[in-house]
Amino acid sequence: MIQAPEMQKAAAGRYLAMLTQFVSTVRGAVVSAKNSQQAPQQAKVWQEKALPVLENRLSATEEAMTHFLIGNQQPLIEQAMKSISLARDLDGYPLTFAGEEFAGKLEDHQRLAVFAAWQLCDAVGVV
Repeated sequence: MIQAPEMQKAAAGRYLAMLTQFVSTVRGAVVSAKNSQQAPQQAKVWQEKALPVLENRLSATEEAMTHFLIGNQQPLIEQAMKSISLARDLDGYPLTFAGEEFAGKLEDHQRLAVFAAWQLCDAVGVV
C-alpha cells in the first residue's frame, strides 16, 4: 500500500540519516583501528575497499534525496533498493576490525540503515 507523501518524506529522511550515521561510524572505526593498530590490515581493507563504496553510495543517496524533494522519487528508491542488501554487500568485511565496541555500533547502524531503506521502499510501494 502506498502511503501519504508526508510518510514517504519522513521515511526518506530517516533512510538518509541512518545511512549517513552508518558511514560516519565506519569512518570512525577505520580511524580508531588505524590509530590503535588492532587490526591494521583489516582497517586498510575497510579504508581502501569498503569505505569508498559506502561513501559513493552515500553521495548518490544525498543527490537522490535532492531529486526526491522536487518530486522525482526514482533515484532515491533505486538507492534504497541497493541498501536493502547492504549487509550482503559487505560480506567478507568483518565488522569486528576495530574492536568489540565498534563492532556493536557498526552492526546496529548497518541494521538501522537497511531497515530504513526497507521502510522507504515500503512507503512508496515497491516492496
